[in-house]
Amino acid sequence: MTATIRVLHVDDDTEFASLAAASLEAENEALAVESEPDAERALERLDGDAEVFDCVVSDYEMPQVSGLEFLRAVRDVDDTMPVIFFTGHGSEAVASDAISAGVTDYIQKRGYEQYTLLANRIVNYVEKRRAEEERLRGYEAIERAREGISILDAGGRYVYTNEAFADLVGYDRDELLGQHWELLYRAEDRQRVYDEQLPAAANGGWTGQTVYRRKDGDLVLANHSLSYTEDGELVSVAQDITDDERRRQELLEAKRFESLVTAVTEYAVFMLDTEGEVVTWNEGAADIGGYSEREALGEHVSLLYTPEDVAEGLPEHLLAQALEAGGVEDEGWRVRRDGQRYWAHVVITPVFDDDGTHQGFALVTRDMTERRARENELEAQRASLAAANRMNEVLRDILRRIVHDSSRRDIEQDVCDRLTGDGPYLFAASVDYTRDGGFDVRLASGLAADAAAYVFEHVTSRAGIERAYEAGTVEVQHVDSEAVGLDHDIATAIRSVVCVPLTYRDTTYGLVLLCSTTANGLTDDERGALAGIGTAAGYGIHAVETEHLLQADGVVELVLETTDPEDPLVELGSGGGTAMLDRLVPIDDRQYLVYVTLDGVAPMDRVAALAPNPAVEEVTVVHDRKDEGGVIALTVTDVLVSYLASMGTKVHTMEAFDGRLRVMVDVSPNADVGRLLDEVRAAFPDCGLVSKRQVARPAKRTRAVAETVESRLTQRQLSALQAAYHGGYFERPRRQTAEDVAETMGISASTFHQHLRIALETVLTELFD
Repeated sequence: MTATIRVLHVDDDTEFASLAAASLEAENEALAVESEPDAERALERLDGDAEVFDCVVSDYEMPQVSGLEFLRAVRDVDDTMPVIFFTGHGSEAVASDAISAGVTDYIQKRGYEQYTLLANRIVNYVEKRRAEEERLRGYEAIERAREGISILDAGGRYVYTNEAFADLVGYDRDELLGQHWELLYRAEDRQRVYDEQLPAAANGGWTGQTVYRRKDGDLVLANHSLSYTEDGELVSVAQDITDDERRRQELLEAKRFESLVTAVTEYAVFMLDTEGEVVTWNEGAADIGGYSEREALGEHVSLLYTPEDVAEGLPEHLLAQALEAGGVEDEGWRVRRDGQRYWAHVVITPVFDDDGTHQGFALVTRDMTERRARENELEAQRASLAAANRMNEVLRDILRRIVHDSSRRDIEQDVCDRLTGDGPYLFAASVDYTRDGGFDVRLASGLAADAAAYVFEHVTSRAGIERAYEAGTVEVQHVDSEAVGLDHDIATAIRSVVCVPLTYRDTTYGLVLLCSTTANGLTDDERGALAGIGTAAGYGIHAVETEHLLQADGVVELVLETTDPEDPLVELGSGGGTAMLDRLVPIDDRQYLVYVTLDGVAPMDRVAALAPNPAVEEVTVVHDRKDEGGVIALTVTDVLVSYLASMGTKVHTMEAFDGRLRVMVDVSPNADVGRLLDEVRAAFPDCGLVSKRQVARPAKRTRAVAETVESRLTQRQLSALQAAYHGGYFERPRRQTAEDVAETMGISASTFHQHLRIALETVLTELFD
């Protein structure tokens, strides 16, 4: 995972800078973008000690200084800082000037996709700079070493040597760079390098002696080791042991080499004797294993292995394998002194003396726990993405099916069938939450409905169902099937139950319960996809029930009454006069535009009284007959009539008088009236049922026309037509202008005209074609 990259974005357009910062941070979570509109202030921040930035993104044209002047000033502060011009001022000449001045890159502002390109370029340039800095730090340490150290590329050519190595072989460093290693070897020694040394180095490392041929032709004997880096480069460490003086220094140099090994803290580097007992211990081993040198010396290497591996003889097996094969690599769990486990990469190399006698083993261990965790995290992310993609495909398929469904049962069956057709769900059931806190299984997929009801009765938490139903959120309940002891074969595979509410706006029509074979919790993407499925199904149920209401020969007529003084429509009928509903127009999921005719009360008085009410977003006078009455328009949120409309009822009439509000609604004969009334009373405790009756409704051609028009218009187009009609836009003289109606709807006049034109064309086409 890339470490945080701090970016200073210099652009005098603060609005664009904010957009750019948000877009870049959305493209890559490693980016932290700070905007600075003032170029001079940006230079002060770059030159100061308080802040450290990894990259600069700058506009080309700025009022204080030009982009080129700013670039030169940045280069004076830090000549390696990545600087990217991100500008709308583009031409070949500009790009050429920028490149000549030393800009790192040049990108034009052409669209949102440029942010993806810019984010990738920033990350690449910063990571390249960091890698180079890390490499240089490594080279500085190598330069101070007395050993001859060199690095060769994959082709065997020198890309780096320290001064000690150049002195060892008698060449200048510049003469060695780019040369193949064969330059320093006698012809008879080269094949041994290919056959023995390089393969051993690729398998964990090679250590031995090498005879170099110096530039002056003399031969030099060196203790020599070879090993490959993760990037495929070959690291060579050589120590001259040619003459007697250097041989006398061998013990001293060996101790010095041991000190270097001891100072290494990222790796555990230690020696074992032939029996596998620890004979040397460096600081890295102490840090990684948790044992001090005194505690580790003389102990068998198995103290670092898990009890399971010790019981199976893994430590001895690896030592034997290393002795037989000349070395071995292994990855696995190891145990620290405190019992904590870590994932280790271990290289074991047998050590022999000059006579070929086995002296012991060299072990190099690296703690790879963080890398393994990152790999596991990436794997989990890939699995999560795959699951989310699968759930999104299920969602798309359900949406395609719902379009053709003509009943609530069809929709619920489609959802259950599709969710059990793919993925970890054994079976699914559509459930109604009952008034006594229980549930009824309406239908199921993957299992018979009565069997599903039996299983759910034993494994499902009522609290989880209630949370899903009341809050309209996806809930997960983990199941211990052994503890449940359910007498059903399928129950042994159940690990969790997922509750998916079927919702439309504030209405929950029911739940779909899913029995899953996994005990893992849902990822955010999976939870979002299931919530989307529930919302799509809820919308579909609302649509078919509304269609049944419109097409039914008869409806259930309910008359409800409330005296809630906080309801603005109740307030309209207080203090004399009456208020009658003209039209209820939906604006969005929560807001409704209500046209009300007042009789016996001045509209301006009612407007003044309603203005402080928190449920009223806006109130305007459409027609004013002074004290005799008039028409007003209210934009309201979460009041009784808007709640009833959002529940799928048809608000028929409304009358407010003497501090009371009486509302008549039509409900589909297929609807659960009892549950509807319970939900209304829960949301509005002051509301009560006045009457309920079945009413026949003869078909009318005007209704058919209205239904056809409504089906062909978007909600916004229909709302614009209704608002214009009830606002008096079509009267002569007009009671409201286009600007007045548009302001009431919260849209621009041009948008209102566009919606109205399409709506009128649709109405006239239906009437006359």
